[in-house]
Amino acid sequence: MNRMKRWTMSVTSWVDGVLAQVENHEAAVSAAIGRVRQSTARARVQLKRVERDQQSLREQLAEEERAVEVWRRRAKSAEDEAVALECLRRFKTSERRVQQLRQRLAEHERSHKDLSEGIRMLNARLSELSERKNLMRTRQSRAEAAHGMASTTGPIGDLEEVFDRWETRVGEIEIASECAEPFDAFEAELEAVDETRDLRLELEALRSEGS
Repeated sequence: MNRMKRWTMSVTSWVDGVLAQVENHEAAVSAAIGRVRQSTARARVQLKRVERDQQSLREQLAEEERAVEVWRRRAKSAEDEAVALECLRRFKTSERRVQQLRQRLAEHERSHKDLSEGIRMLNARLSELSERKNLMRTRQSRAEAAHGMASTTGPIGDLEEVFDRWETRVGEIEIASECAEPFDAFEAELEAVDETRDLRLELEALRSEGS
């Protein structure tokens, strides 16, 4: 019996240690989820910045494309050669500017695509980690409940012996109740009437002595 108790206590201590490690694992997973959330938030901020830059580049590109048409038309229509050459020079400058803006816009579009895909993957990873954490937490709760039940049904608590003693005591009371004489209500009522009659007689005698 003592050996069984020592073994049970050893197992209980081991389970308690495992549960403590599980709590540490949950803290580590929670920290990892927090880091993923931070990375997702930073990526979203960066995505918004890229979108603002894209809009600005589109506006600059549209303006520069209009400038290309304007300087081209002026270069063709100018009668003065010096003016025409200057318009042509500015046309070339705007044309190069258009090419640069288109390249920058293409780079931003690639960045936007990569960031969007990265955010999608981070969200998927975050959902996966959260689901796995909830699943492990549920399994941990079941394990802790089972551990608690095992502890109360094991030799440590000696609950079976307590229940045995309780049942024995209740059985003794039940047997004593069955052996006791049954209560006769009619006889008790007659005894009460006799007692009342005797008391009245004593009272009358007492009053007669005083008169």
